[in-house]
Amino acid sequence: MAYGVVICTKCRKNAQIIELESSKTTRCQRCDATLTLRKLRILFSAEELNEAISFRTQVQASIVENETYTIPADNEKGPGTEYQAFGLDIGEKTGCFIDNRVSQRKKKADELILNVLRSNDKQMLYGELKKKAIDLDVDEDRFDDILKKMLQAGEIYSPSKDIIRLV
Repeated sequence: MAYGVVICTKCRKNAQIIELESSKTTRCQRCDATLTLRKLRILFSAEELNEAISFRTQVQASIVENETYTIPADNEKGPGTEYQAFGLDIGEKTGCFIDNRVSQRKKKADELILNVLRSNDKQMLYGELKKKAIDLDVDEDRFDDILKKMLQAGEIYSPSKDIIRLV
């Protein structure tokens, strides 16, 4: 499969990688403009995704630094003629574009609240539950709405005003 690097023709602020044989259009990841592939200038193409990533990273760094990307003339040396291997000898400017973090699935707020209740003998005071839920990144503004939905769904109940119990 061949990969290409293009720049959005509308915002001119985003370089992205496309699969050359896959579709006729794509969307800019920055401004959401619809781009027709046959009208785009392919700055670089490669069979290996890592090569395309390296080139795109350098182009994006140039856009961020200079607010534009100028395509070098054939006799000038530019990222198209010599690119660095992805992950090796990464420069200070291009290193900021590489994200090696492992994404983790964020638990839903209601699952977090249920787990807190399970770990506390299936019963807690409202204030304590709210504090623990907020500590686990449950949105403070949505906490009451989440509890209300859980009460309506029958997952929890409240035997008195300040006590929340697991069913």
